[in-house]
Amino acid sequence: MARVQPRAGETATQAAGAGPAGRLSETRFGLFYLGYYGYVGVISPYVSLFFAGRGFNPVQIGVLMACFQVSRIVGPYFWGWLSDVMHTRVRLLRLAGVSALLAFLAVPGITSYGGMMAMMIGLNLITSAMSPLGDALTISTLRRYGAFDHRYGRIRMFGSAGFIAAVLLGGALFGRLGMEAFPWLASAMLALFLVVVFGLRDAPEEGPRVKPPPALPLLRRADVRWFMASAFLMMFAHAALYVFYSLYLEQLGYSKFAIGVMWTIGVVAEIVFFFYQGRLFDAVPLRAILAGTFVLAALRFGLTGYLAQLAWLMALVQVLHAATFGAHHSASLKRLQRWFAGPLQGRGQALYTGISYGLGGTLGGLAMGWTWKALGPAHTFGLAALAAAAGAACALMTFRAEAAQAQAGS
Repeated sequence: MARVQPRAGETATQAAGAGPAGRLSETRFGLFYLGYYGYVGVISPYVSLFFAGRGFNPVQIGVLMACFQVSRIVGPYFWGWLSDVMHTRVRLLRLAGVSALLAFLAVPGITSYGGMMAMMIGLNLITSAMSPLGDALTISTLRRYGAFDHRYGRIRMFGSAGFIAAVLLGGALFGRLGMEAFPWLASAMLALFLVVVFGLRDAPEEGPRVKPPPALPLLRRADVRWFMASAFLMMFAHAALYVFYSLYLEQLGYSKFAIGVMWTIGVVAEIVFFFYQGRLFDAVPLRAILAGTFVLAALRFGLTGYLAQLAWLMALVQVLHAATFGAHHSASLKRLQRWFAGPLQGRGQALYTGISYGLGGTLGGLAMGWTWKALGPAHTFGLAALAAAAGAACALMTFRAEAAQAQAGS
């Protein structure tokens, strides 16, 4: 892809998406997120119900669900390293898509618990490539045109729309046909995802091809460590939302329809944020955006824990998902580009995914589960609020450490 040069009076950001080639690339990346998060929209809400339908008990289901998070600790870095070494992300995404589709087509024939566990571990090691490699590919392309701030959000909101559509489609389909339709719907989503991936192309390289430098030594930098700690704490806190939010509302007497409405409000707010992301990044410094998402997360989880009986308040609180997920995700990716770009993009993205979603999500789920039993549901979200508040301090420290290193260097 040739570099787009802005015309007189036009910014590089505007030029990046102005021509037919720019719009086509944006559409392809949008369809990638639509397909991937459509698959996630089938898996996340319904896979535990599929396991229950197979006759597995709650403990067995808990172990199977843990396979999802554990695979996200080790899998992303392997795929990120491989993409940086092979200088390709698209071919690896195609390999992951084909392998995942073949694996899901075999799921209906697996009846034993051991076989299902082996399948889940293998499948999630494969699919753990999709999100970090897709983000790395999108970011690499947008960085080339200086278009991340204004274009990434509008591309990423396709994923949110795909998630909502898949959740609604899955609910209607499984209500009519039962959970035995689950692997077939997931396979259909992977097939659509694969069609999109075969239409993608690798981003042009930003310089001569050289041996990729090591990525792990960057973790010795104080600003990188503080940033990764903040990412860990945000996903640690969100474990309360992803694992226990629906159960908590159900215990408080909310209907399943009302619970679905609450989730939908959050995702719609996320879509609105992604659409207007460029204006926020133009107007507000990155430091304020990143730290602010943690402050709002602490407010969100504190109110959820101790005032969840107020339905009108919960509806308002769910709007904060635009900040705690949408703004945090985009601000984190922008921050990540300071250290991990070019030949380090894949591994940097993978490190972020593994530390935050993998390690943070896994340990957060375990901690929240213990708090749920030992202290009660309200304090589970109280712990999430404390983790988010600690994350705000870490987010501020990453910029302070960066400034100290710059001053020492000068």
